[in-house]
Amino acid sequence: MTKSVNKSLKVNFKNNIPSCYSYIRNRKIGVLGGSFNPAHAGHVHISSIAKKSLGLDEVWWLVSPQNRLKPTIGMEAFGKRLNYARILTNKLNYIKVLDLEEKNKLFASYKTVEFLKNKSRKAKFIWLMGSDILESFNKWLYPSFLTNKIPVAVIERPGYSNSLMNSNKIQHLGQQIKSSKGRVIFFRSKPVWVFIKRKLLAISSSEIRNLQTFKNMET
Repeated sequence: MTKSVNKSLKVNFKNNIPSCYSYIRNRKIGVLGGSFNPAHAGHVHISSIAKKSLGLDEVWWLVSPQNRLKPTIGMEAFGKRLNYARILTNKLNYIKVLDLEEKNKLFASYKTVEFLKNKSRKAKFIWLMGSDILESFNKWLYPSFLTNKIPVAVIERPGYSNSLMNSNKIQHLGQQIKSSKGRVIFFRSKPVWVFIKRKLLAISSSEIRNLQTFKNMET
């Protein structure tokens, strides 16, 4: 992708990034963290399902500087991952792709949650994750700290469901509520979580083609 194309796309990001992160607004915000290496339709699918099921106003994609559980080999530069995620969601106004963790030197999710809670006034946050993430959730730094601060919504992903639901890897999530009660999860005592099952979406060949575009992008 050429520099001229990149510049024209970046102009459209102006309205995709909230200047004050809605901290003082009465909003329901889903937080989806990850490496986004690269962002793909699966991330959009999770965000869309969460928005509809939980009644969210916004979904924030927090592109991480580096996931300690993932190897640095094969990890593209932060700027490239951030820009590609913004290109992918350029026409989805409810998704905000943020460099909050990079700017504020937040290198662990529990620190990110603490940062958001300290900054917020009326905003209500919920942590979003695909069910594939449950495989390593118990290896996160202080997972119980995170779940005691904000509720969690786990969205089903292909190949990751029943076995994880009955494992000790969900012990930090707290009390599970019915998916039909997802919209009131913000008002339940924490730790609390909801499992959302909808139509599944696996990464398709179009995402693989996008991956090639991603590799050819300039940071």
